[in-house]
Amino acid sequence: MASQKTVLLLIVLVGVAFAARQGSNLRPKGRGNLNQNQLVGGWTSADQNDGTVQQLAQFAARQICSNYVVDAVEKAETQVVAGKNYRMDIRVSKAWKCTVEVFTQTWTKTHKLTSFACQSVL
Repeated sequence: MASQKTVLLLIVLVGVAFAARQGSNLRPKGRGNLNQNQLVGGWTSADQNDGTVQQLAQFAARQICSNYVVDAVEKAETQVVAGKNYRMDIRVSKAWKCTVEVFTQTWTKTHKLTSFACQSVL
């Protein structure tokens, strides 16, 4: 009787160890635009020439001042949250360098400027 319990316990422990090992090797798959090197919640570099980055930079500039025009996106990063955050360094209207953050959520069609800081470059 003790022998059967020992074998059963051994099988359970091996199964748990196998499951734990498999779980540690999991990577996000099939999750939209999630990059394989991108951690959920972590910031990852983004292509500043990407169409979405360019559109969101223009959106952010217009939210700061309706007359602002983006001259260039110098740096862009993304963060996966309950949607996606974009953090960008942009040159605006030949006079300002701004760091902006925009939150997007595609399924609710949300675009929101969540923070910005601008400095004169003149």
